[in-house]
Amino acid sequence: MDKKAVYSALFAGASNVVMAQSAAIELGEIDVVDKAVVVKSSTAVEASYESYDPVDSGVSVINEQSIENSRGGGIDTTELLERLPFVQMDDANRGQATREKIQSIRPSDFSISGGNYYDNNIMIDGVSVNSVHDVTNKSESSIDNVAGQTSQTFYVDPSLLGSTEVFDSNVSAKYGGFIGGAVNFKVREPKKEFGMKLRVGYQSDGMVHYKTDKDTLADGEVPGRIEPEFKKYSSSVSFDLPVSERLRFLTAYTRAESNVYYQADENYGGRTYPNDDKSENFLLKGVYDHSDTLSFDGQIAYSPYTSHREQTNRHNNYIDSKSTGLKGHLAAQGVSGETDWNTKLSFMHNDSSRESPDDMFRWTGSTAGWCSSSYCYEGGIGDLDQTQTDYTWDFDASTPLLAGLLSYGARWKQTIVKKSRGRQHNSYFLAKTPDNGISWECKPGDPSCKSYDAATKYTSYSPYDAEVAINSQALWSEYAQDIGSVSLRAGARLSHDDFLKNINLAPRFTAAWEFMDDTFLTLGANRYYGKNMVDYVIRGKEPSRYSYKRDYDKSTGKLGDWYVDKTINPLKFSGSKLDTPYSDELTAALTIPTALKGTLRLKAVTRKNKKQFSSSEKIYSADKKSYHREMVNGGKTDYIGYAIEWSSSYKGHFFNANVTWSETTNKGQTNYFDNVNPEDENTYIYYKGKIISLSEMYEIQGRQNFAAPFKAYVSWSTNWLNERLMTSLSARYRGAYTYLGDTGKNKEIDGKKYDVYDKNELKASTIVYLNTKYQLIKTDDYEASIDFRVNNLLDDMPNVKTARNKRLQMGRAYWVGVNFSI
Repeated sequence: MDKKAVYSALFAGASNVVMAQSAAIELGEIDVVDKAVVVKSSTAVEASYESYDPVDSGVSVINEQSIENSRGGGIDTTELLERLPFVQMDDANRGQATREKIQSIRPSDFSISGGNYYDNNIMIDGVSVNSVHDVTNKSESSIDNVAGQTSQTFYVDPSLLGSTEVFDSNVSAKYGGFIGGAVNFKVREPKKEFGMKLRVGYQSDGMVHYKTDKDTLADGEVPGRIEPEFKKYSSSVSFDLPVSERLRFLTAYTRAESNVYYQADENYGGRTYPNDDKSENFLLKGVYDHSDTLSFDGQIAYSPYTSHREQTNRHNNYIDSKSTGLKGHLAAQGVSGETDWNTKLSFMHNDSSRESPDDMFRWTGSTAGWCSSSYCYEGGIGDLDQTQTDYTWDFDASTPLLAGLLSYGARWKQTIVKKSRGRQHNSYFLAKTPDNGISWECKPGDPSCKSYDAATKYTSYSPYDAEVAINSQALWSEYAQDIGSVSLRAGARLSHDDFLKNINLAPRFTAAWEFMDDTFLTLGANRYYGKNMVDYVIRGKEPSRYSYKRDYDKSTGKLGDWYVDKTINPLKFSGSKLDTPYSDELTAALTIPTALKGTLRLKAVTRKNKKQFSSSEKIYSADKKSYHREMVNGGKTDYIGYAIEWSSSYKGHFFNANVTWSETTNKGQTNYFDNVNPEDENTYIYYKGKIISLSEMYEIQGRQNFAAPFKAYVSWSTNWLNERLMTSLSARYRGAYTYLGDTGKNKEIDGKKYDVYDKNELKASTIVYLNTKYQLIKTDDYEASIDFRVNNLLDDMPNVKTARNKRLQMGRAYWVGVNFSI
């Protein structure tokens, strides 16, 4: 039986059901569309990105072929953005060769035009997938938050993308909810011919060269950790399924997994054990062309992500966390008279919960039996459930008006956030041992007391169940018209929500003057309002934490009753007192044609980000036994960036290059939470004559991670051997900059020791990437090829922050893959 017959048999039954239940909908004649004889080769080449619209001067587009040719071997979609001039990646952490960094296969954090990494509007097919939970937490020991979460609630495999749009400035009034930038990942359309694509990829520690910055080590010192052992797998399969000339589907399944081998600290036995992360994606997308003036599309996608971690310096400890997303939409697009319109109903649900043993104990090492350290930790940080559900309706339209085009639209959105702790979590510490020959008199049911060891302090985290529902609305409109050689676009976005209860008007204006043939001067003035982080309200609904103490007598073994020593009240939130964070922008761009069908652009962007959310200093009660924090608009950020971009092509060779200089200045706090574990004395560090929390330090240095003052990018893509071999070569330069780091020194204040942090300089680095694809077989019916992707081809030192792992960094690394399509 030939391929067409098999395909017809598979869909005959389904087609009959559709016809029977949808008699009112004319599908057209059901006929199998066979594979076209002329197929675009997988080794085709395209420009790295396109970014030269004279009016939308802040829009860059990475198309499907460029995504395929230049992406890395994993499933990180956001790494596609590092080629763009006004995007900064978290390079200070990405290059670390720690097991934790290697294990995570979540998307990387990124900053656009000086905004914080959680201040972007990330979309998939126009549906926002932004977390409103706290994503600033970096500590896997945090009891109140699920560590490792990103600002995205849904992860999509890059193999499913048709294009990626990035908006760094001069953004249309259609888009809101950001003070950084906007990114729209577009899942590719189902093709009108039957097709199947299968790919597998692999990487292991044997394909990575680990590097050590020997200049940072003392004489004779060697790296303190064994090079990580790991394996990573990725695979995907997709089918294009045309039912008729009018109805077609795309279905796909992708999977990626990392398995990393850890070694417990010597004090905890030194055993070797595996931890793993797993990401999957199930997709079904359909398109129905009812007529030339009306079409429908729908999509349902499920993206489970799980992570299993056991810490190396804990006993009976594990953390199983999720980042699982479910999203779907139904949309219609049409033409009524001279008006183009589209409307969409969408749904998004995210589960970012955690499972871990209920209680944590810090025992005296001499009594633990399974640990030889001075103090030994046992147990976990407890379960925590948190979800987010979004329901959204969008409507957009455009119609000719006078001599121009009027565009307008509306959005209604409801966000429901839930967070709960089902059982009380207790963290016990300050364990004491009795005098020789004496045993503690333990009370029945006291898990923190053994005859030879007993905790004398603990902090309790009570159960709670918090839920918040927030409704938001937005109206937008803009008018575009050409007046002679000048293209004008003026608009505004009006937004409101019942969270902050503010009415925000964001004007947008841009003008592009073609003062010479194909040569444009573009000027823009815009305001953007940020999105809400609903975890503020959730924090306010959490119960107070209590620190307990008990008296003890080591000579008699008597233990007193527990009593409250300190009360820690939750963060207080009053939405009526807060303004919505916003950013005022001025931008200018000069676009010039060059030889070799090229384009040169000079662009400048300046931002004033104001009223950013932050938490206040501690506000103590009169008796000094309790304190709370309040939300304030205490953060400001100034940003200025200049870029030169060039793109060209010549006889099948495509070139892109850009150089960017920028400066980001923070004024006041920029982190909206101060995550403090009060029982941990090491939570605080010493910096510039002040004792600050470690979370404050993370935020200060985190912004520096995304603010290297100088960066450059260049790429060259082409094919060889009668288009059987594709090569994509690119290089990224990142200039030197300073960051906060542990000096290795300590300072004692009031009997407590604090790690001393100070500014350190990261040297400049150049990372070269090489992607190749070789076509093994190509016929009219199928194609087979192999991938070979090299990260850091020249094995340069990434120069990332690695003070805590003795400067072990990622050098040259390979990915291999096999592809088959029909």
